[in-house]
Formats: sequence, C-alpha cells, structure tokens
Amino acid sequence: MTNFKRYLIYAGLVVVFLIILSIFLAKEYLVVLERTYSVPKKILYNAINDLNTQKEWNAKATLDSTFQLSLSGQTKGRDASGSYTSKTYGDGNITINKDSVDLILMDDNGNNGKIKHYLYSFTEVDSVHTLLKVEAMSHSGFLSNLLHIIHKWKLKKQINISLDNLDILVKNRFENNIYRGYQIKETAMNQKFFISLRSEVAMENVGQYYTKNISALYQKAIQANITIAGMPCGLYYTWDEKIKKSDMAAALPTLAEVNIPEAETVNIPANTALIIEFKGDNSKAASAHFAIDDYMFDHDLINKAPVIEEYVTDPAKEADPAKWLTNIIYYVQTKETKK
Repeated sequence: MTNFKRYLIYAGLVVVFLIILSIFLAKEYLVVLERTYSVPKKILYNAINDLNTQKEWNAKATLDSTFQLSLSGQTKGRDASGSYTSKTYGDGNITINKDSVDLILMDDNGNNGKIKHYLYSFTEVDSVHTLLKVEAMSHSGFLSNLLHIIHKWKLKKQINISLDNLDILVKNRFENNIYRGYQIKETAMNQKFFISLRSEVAMENVGQYYTKNISALYQKAIQANITIAGMPCGLYYTWDEKIKKSDMAAALPTLAEVNIPEAETVNIPANTALIIEFKGDNSKAASAHFAIDDYMFDHDLINKAPVIEEYVTDPAKEADPAKWLTNIIYYVQTKETKK
C-alpha cells in the first residue's frame, strides 16, 4: 500500500470520526457572564429594557460604524422590536420577548438564520450596586458545532465589550445625569408668569403658529405698556402623536401676573424642574425631550404641564441654526404625590 493510499484512508477515517462526533455533539452552546454595576437596579434594568440604548452599548453598534438600528412604535419592554443593518455582522432584528421584575429575555435574530437568545437577570446588591447575570445561547449546524469553543470565545468577547459599554452608559446616567448625550440639570425653579396666545395646533403648523402669534403678543405687550421679563417661549400642554396635534401657546414672560385683552395669563408656581440646554434648530429637539422622558422614568417622576421651550437665541440676529440655544424645561413631581 502506497503512502498516498494510507494517508487517504487516515483522512477518510478522520472525516468519518468528525461526522459521527458532530452527530452526537450538542447543537446549542451557552455563555454565562456576571458583572456588578455601581448603579441602582432600576437604572440598569431600564437601560437594557429600552432598545433605543442598543446604539450606545451593543458591541455590534460600537465596533461597526455601518451599524444602523431602525425603531418604530414601542421601544421599551415586552414585544419591543427593531431591525438593524450591518456590513460586518449582517442584517437582522432585535426583540424583547419577556420582561419581569428581575429579568429580561431578548433575541437577536440574524437574517442568515443565526439566532442568539440573551437572558439578563438582575440582583440588587444594595441601593447603588446591581449584579447582572447574562446567559447567552445560540445554535450551530451540522459540523459547525465542532467549533463550539471558537463560537463561545467570540460570543463571550462580544458580550464583554457590550457590558463594558453598558457600564459607561449607566454610570453617565447615574453619576452625571447624561441621557442620549444631553446633560440634564435638576433645579428649583422660581414662580413664573406669562402672557400667552394658546390653541390646539396641528404638529406640522406649530412653527408657523408660534411665529405668527409671538409677534402679535409683542405688539399687545407694547400697547399695554407691559415689561417683558425674559426670552420668548413656547408652552406645550400636550403633544399627541396619535392625532398629530399639540395644545400649545406662544408666550412672553412677565414680572408679575398681568391681564391684557385677548391673551391668556399663565401663572406657574415654584417647583422642581429638569432643564436641558439644547443647541441647534429647536425643531429638531425631539431627542432632548426623549432624554428627559428617560430621566423621569428612571427617577419615578412625572411632568406637570406645560413643558417650556425658552428660545434664548433670536434667529433674526443669528442666522446659523447650529448656534441657536433653547432651554427645555420640564416641571416635575414624584408619582407618589400625583393628585
């Protein structure tokens, strides 16, 4: 028997052995990791249970600049889902299948048929420390299950990167009040007085309504010899995405409560407020409002209408929208004191 035939037989035996081994080896593999975070359980839980945050901590998003996550409708809790595209990792979707007090079950379904199941379990160590346990399970096909050790190593590495990113995210929220890139200031706000023109307005007409009525309001103030005590504001009592309408007002701050014909007097009592200093075109400030929503959710706060947008920069004097400054102000109270 020639050496070539002998080697061929050996190779055949190896192939047969690998085939048999693949048949009997498990098609599933599991990676388990634990990490303790120096934040309250609620903040960690809320960060993971909101698909909006995936762009900040998911390893795919931070390692691949082409990663894009598309979300519509519900983004938090059970049944929230979103689709993603990625040149490095392929396309797919992420879904939250279950959330309860102490766990979140999330699936990453690749369009290539690869599915990863993530179970996040939360244990409160104390008021400012939380233990997070991650159990990630995936499947391999015939023969590819022979490479489980490599698959597990790659998945473990990816999860560790995600957990590192998550640590930065939740620490920024807890220690620095930074949400979606915006720093939120919580402060005691003094009593405020306004004169305003208020109406229910279609969302696409909000800017037009404000511009028209703030000019009219200035004229009324001049005619009534009223001193304006600050920058013009938009007051937003409701913002209803379903009917695409807002109950809003164009408003001017005054030193005290005053009354003028055909205008509404607004008196907002002193109260705790959340403030974001938004720079840019204020028509694109939705992300700043969402950031305050996230903060309120983490701290069990609710908004007391109206939301105030204080337009610090006069567009007539500064043409560059990137330099416009708007103070976004939410008056808040704890849920327990709601009446």
